[in-house]
Amino acid sequence: MSKADAQNGNNAVAQSYRAALARLVRGEGRHPDHAGQIVRITPASVAREAGRSRNPLYTTHRTILEEIEVASGGTTPASDLADRVLQMESDLARLRAEARAHAAEKRDLASENLTLLHRARTAEARLAACLRQAPPPSTGSD
Repeated sequence: MSKADAQNGNNAVAQSYRAALARLVRGEGRHPDHAGQIVRITPASVAREAGRSRNPLYTTHRTILEEIEVASGGTTPASDLADRVLQMESDLARLRAEARAHAAEKRDLASENLTLLHRARTAEARLAACLRQAPPPSTGSD
């Protein structure tokens, strides 16, 4: 193999690592372990996504290793999505707690309403009984 062939081979390998890194940064991994998942960007995940060994990253492609380091520190759609998921889970937990509190309050109000209705009907029944026992009102013409 000539030196030019080796250089072309290294370029193809570097391109595959960079393409894999770009997909992971966009949150569009194709590897079965990455597809539809939030993936932490590491040399191992980039190598897995590229379908290659990670050893060349440490021996031949140190610049790509530096790119991976930079990409893992910044925000990515995947990390933004992870933050958004955590925020939404927190909101969901808060809303569920509020819904439980509102349901308990609704039960308490319904119970209080039923108690008041019972007291009103009892008072009406007493009033009716008192009115039946009272003498008829006088007409005032004696």
